[in-house]
Amino acid sequence: MVFHHLVSNEISKMVRKRRYQVVLLIVFALVALFSYGEQQAAKALTQQLGTSDWHVQVQEEITRDLNELQSPFLSSGEKAAISAAIKEAEYELQHNVNPNAPGAPSFMRGFIDDGTTLLIPMLVVVIASDMVSSEMSGGTIKMLLTRGVSRFQVLLGKVVALFLLVALLMATIAVAAYVVSGLFFGYQGFNLPILFGFHTSASGYVNLSHVYTMALWRYLVMAYGLGFVSSISVAALSLMVSTLVRSTASGIGIMMAALIAGALLANLASTWTQAKYLPMVNLALTGYLNGSPPPINGMTFTFSLADLGVSSLLALVVSFVVFIRRDMMG
Repeated sequence: MVFHHLVSNEISKMVRKRRYQVVLLIVFALVALFSYGEQQAAKALTQQLGTSDWHVQVQEEITRDLNELQSPFLSSGEKAAISAAIKEAEYELQHNVNPNAPGAPSFMRGFIDDGTTLLIPMLVVVIASDMVSSEMSGGTIKMLLTRGVSRFQVLLGKVVALFLLVALLMATIAVAAYVVSGLFFGYQGFNLPILFGFHTSASGYVNLSHVYTMALWRYLVMAYGLGFVSSISVAALSLMVSTLVRSTASGIGIMMAALIAGALLANLASTWTQAKYLPMVNLALTGYLNGSPPPINGMTFTFSLADLGVSSLLALVVSFVVFIRRDMMG
């Protein structure tokens, strides 16, 4: 069997599954829901302030954040994030750059910035967690191995197909975010200037010396590219779990728990510096683009990228070793 036939066969099997189709439907439904919610929130804010002037709205956000910063119940990570948001908002006011300009491209930016930590990885987990386990539990892997194809080729075909499916998912998210949100906010705005280059430390200090303006479409290319990198890492880890665990439900449960634990550690255990080595804590690569403080002191863009790369490589090595040595015919 030619290798590209293996890959195309895996892709066609996955696309035909109701699971993958449901994931795509969820993407469109969530984008519609978030677009409507954002539109209603903007209308409520305009009514509350009595004006649609974005300068007044941003100043109101600064005032609200300053009041929230006085709360004694905030963690150090939450205080750092609020302090950074205040500094960036003040800079935007001074340089007359609207951070909330309406339009589908602005919605796309917010969606990818907020989604790379938990939402998009969860969708990837649903897709990737049964790549191997479903065939082992169903016995179809035996039939595939009797066709004279090596186990290495079989799993490599699954890996290539999985990465292509993740790319298709990211493309679908981008298209859905643009097409659906455009119905609410309009389709203009790709050339809007945005501020880029905020460098924020875990303590909340914002370095403004490297800030400059760039077209929004350039930011979107980088953000969705980094979202794809994070998703590939989650896919590799999910494939490893799928290889180790014969039950698809168990594999999904393990990965969902890991993703939620990573999000909780980033927010609630920011003083535990060893947590920065966990791949689930390093998924928010777009945070380094939009100036968000790293969840744990000592984390940088290079560190997070290297951590995800090493974790993905180790996960793939474990997957191949286990898959090649496991008794499939028993």
